[in-house]
Amino acid sequence: MQPHEFAQKWKVGAAHLTERAAYQEHWRDLCDLLGEPTPSSDQTGNDYAFEKHVKKAGTGETGFVDVFKRGHFIVEYKGKGKSLGKALQQALLYARELGNPPLLVVSDLVSLEIHTNFTASSPRTIRMTLDDIARDAPVGGDLTALGALRAMFRDPARLDPRQLRERVTREATGQIGKVAQALKERGATQAEAAHFLMRMVFAMFAEDVGLLEKGLLTRVLERAARKPENSQAYFSELFSAMRTGGEFWGTDIRHFNGGLFDDSFALEITKEDAESLLTAAKLDWAEVEPAIFGTLFESSLDEKTRSKRGAHYTSVADIVRITEPVIMWALRREWEEVKAQAEALAGKRGRKKDAVELVADFQKRLSEVTVLDPACGSGNFLVVALGQLLDLEHEVRSLGFELGAGPFDLPPLVHPRQLLGIEVETFAHELASVAIWIAFFQWKAAHGGEWETPVLQALKTIQNRDALLNPHGSEATWPEAEFIVGNPPFLGNKRMRSGLGSGYIAQLRATYGERVPGDADLVAYWPEKAWELVKTGATRRAGFVTTQAIRTGGSRKVLERVLADGGGIFMAWQNEPWLQDGAAVRVSLFAFDGGTEQTRTVDGQAVASINASLSPAEDVRMAAPLAENAGIAFQGPVKVGAFDIPGELARLWLESPNPDGVSNADVLKPWVNGMDITRRPSDTWIIDFDLMTEEQARQYLLPFAYVEERVKPERLKNRDKQRSTFWWRLGRSGSDLKRASQSKRRLLATPRVAKHRLWVWVPAGTLPDSRVLAVTKDDDFTFGVLQSQIHEIWSLSNSAAHGVGNDPTYVARDCFDPFPFPRPTDEQRAEIEKWAQYIVRLREHLLGQDPKATLTSIYNLVEGLRKEPDAAHTVSALVMAHDRLDQAVAAAYGWEWPLPEDEVLKRLLALNLERALK
Repeated sequence: MQPHEFAQKWKVGAAHLTERAAYQEHWRDLCDLLGEPTPSSDQTGNDYAFEKHVKKAGTGETGFVDVFKRGHFIVEYKGKGKSLGKALQQALLYARELGNPPLLVVSDLVSLEIHTNFTASSPRTIRMTLDDIARDAPVGGDLTALGALRAMFRDPARLDPRQLRERVTREATGQIGKVAQALKERGATQAEAAHFLMRMVFAMFAEDVGLLEKGLLTRVLERAARKPENSQAYFSELFSAMRTGGEFWGTDIRHFNGGLFDDSFALEITKEDAESLLTAAKLDWAEVEPAIFGTLFESSLDEKTRSKRGAHYTSVADIVRITEPVIMWALRREWEEVKAQAEALAGKRGRKKDAVELVADFQKRLSEVTVLDPACGSGNFLVVALGQLLDLEHEVRSLGFELGAGPFDLPPLVHPRQLLGIEVETFAHELASVAIWIAFFQWKAAHGGEWETPVLQALKTIQNRDALLNPHGSEATWPEAEFIVGNPPFLGNKRMRSGLGSGYIAQLRATYGERVPGDADLVAYWPEKAWELVKTGATRRAGFVTTQAIRTGGSRKVLERVLADGGGIFMAWQNEPWLQDGAAVRVSLFAFDGGTEQTRTVDGQAVASINASLSPAEDVRMAAPLAENAGIAFQGPVKVGAFDIPGELARLWLESPNPDGVSNADVLKPWVNGMDITRRPSDTWIIDFDLMTEEQARQYLLPFAYVEERVKPERLKNRDKQRSTFWWRLGRSGSDLKRASQSKRRLLATPRVAKHRLWVWVPAGTLPDSRVLAVTKDDDFTFGVLQSQIHEIWSLSNSAAHGVGNDPTYVARDCFDPFPFPRPTDEQRAEIEKWAQYIVRLREHLLGQDPKATLTSIYNLVEGLRKEPDAAHTVSALVMAHDRLDQAVAAAYGWEWPLPEDEVLKRLLALNLERALK
């Protein structure tokens, strides 16, 4: 069947046939047109069927879905001229019972609507008529009518509005960014440019959702392009009309106001600006994704910011990992109970009115839910939360109408005023309000509904202030909210002072005292304050995205206090990739309440409990540092300058005399960094004047002259007085390491961040880089234990992860200092030493065989051979050697081997705590 034949047949047939008589034939014709199988192709009727049996949500009755295809769509038909809104309500009632397929399709035989139902996505409606199908007309974005229908069958994800919305949002903010830069170059402040462009953006959006006459802004921009000298007057006149309502260029304008249009402020634009804005205005602003729009728009205003951030944003799917368990788990649970009660009542004679009242009461309950983001930025978490509340309310109202509520009995109640926010940056604060309103109107446009007057309302619930301190230094209070969510600023402990100023940090520490330890990251203050509200009952539950440091050091104390005070962590993602200011970082996500939530998940899997390390396993971070390990493991010196030189130059200097008779060997040391360990040695040396005075350092003519030329200019600018005063010294000399290694013939070294936990020997006198950790032991026993799987299991459980590669970070305080070494017999010690020595020799052999091989490449092969053994492989001997070493170390502990990782951690922690008490 051809498109025009399909259209012609049903233009005639729809007028004479009832829904019941026509819909199956209509669907078969549609399948014929598209070359798709009909429901009769599924003999079981489970995955693709006409008249699919399903229980009606809320009524307990059995219903029949007109057409159902699992994982694709639900289709509901109505007769010509009948309400497709009621058909959509019917489809929504069935959707939850059928696994929430991504598309809900309704048709009255002459028109068809595809409503998207993707999780965590604002809805999109694709409408088409028989004429659209006949002509294969555009129906939105890059889709034609037949293209949308084919995607419905073959690739529903292509209709996911997130794909279109991301593209539209990027294109829109790109054009806006051009104008922002031009306005600032002509003297406008960033605040002026931002405020003017936000008004323009909202006007574009208002036009595309029907709040302004279609094409009005296009006419204004076209005229501004022809007469740019009058552009400011045009925009001022439009904004003035939007402020109070009235007439503009012969068109009636709604009353907008709400703070965004509280005056007629506008800026003059050029012909080029007008053309960029025209390009943006022609995009479909109804398809902009408000959850990412704010961040991209903010970035577009500043070229440096845009470059630094890489125009990245927090995706809706990532935000939902917080909002779903924190807000929606609880509300959906309540709704299921109400729905069950309503279903029971509706099944009794004369009780449907009571059932409707139950549903109405729950809708009112939804309208009283409050959500606070106390670091709301441009509002993305609040935008997503609003969409989820609106979706649930829509489901609630649909059930109410199914039970017999009248068209005016359940008016929409969920509103942006339920969202509370705190944001210290003035522009981000204003942008959050705009993004929330866009999200609200976008949802209403997709679902139908009346516009309020005034259209906008000032969201006084979004506050522009500091979330931690009041202006006079006391602790800032947060508004009471049932739920708290957010992504507080990622600023590490070491960067807080430079980022926020010494005075602010001193006041912060003084105000919060011991509640937040002095070595905690800034992000820790938000969950601490949220816990205070949960503990007092003002807040029900809270969830955040934070740095991974929340699981370690001082930041972790905040989570420990939640558990110690009777609270419960019920959701965690331990180690997730994230983008912060365009840089890849690793983060932790978590949620807590007062201890009532019984469902607990870690990384999406159900668990029995979650500890302060955000892990369901033994909490090894409770381990205490052991006296027997004190003063052994050290981070390498910190250079702070170009003190490193190639080995060839170092050897020349070693042969060069000095007038005072001193040897350059005193200040030239071999140097090793992480890549020297994981790849091949780079033959790099370092100039180290240790704690010498400037006069003493000058005795070494060539090394001092090099440092004076290459290092001094930058070090004199250093804000650290110690480093600028003693510019010829390393930034941190590593004196403790040097003292501890004086009597050693060699040292153990490992990269602090690496894919594989590799330990190597370096000659005594070698200085490790600051990204290398050195252990001042020179015996094979220590090497063997540290290189064993038992120590690796321990270190991984105590390590944070780093960057894109998610590589573990080895820190002495967390990994080495609390690790309980075995106390072997002489025979057990000899066995460990034998295999440790063999592993070193075998590595050297493998590296010698292939000049391109590195320790990383070798251990990548080891990792692969553990999964798929191959006895003939040249690296298989190394695999066996590590297995024998693991067995020897386990025997020294008195354990059978192998053991599950949880059991290894449990035993090591018990041993640590036992020794720490002595």
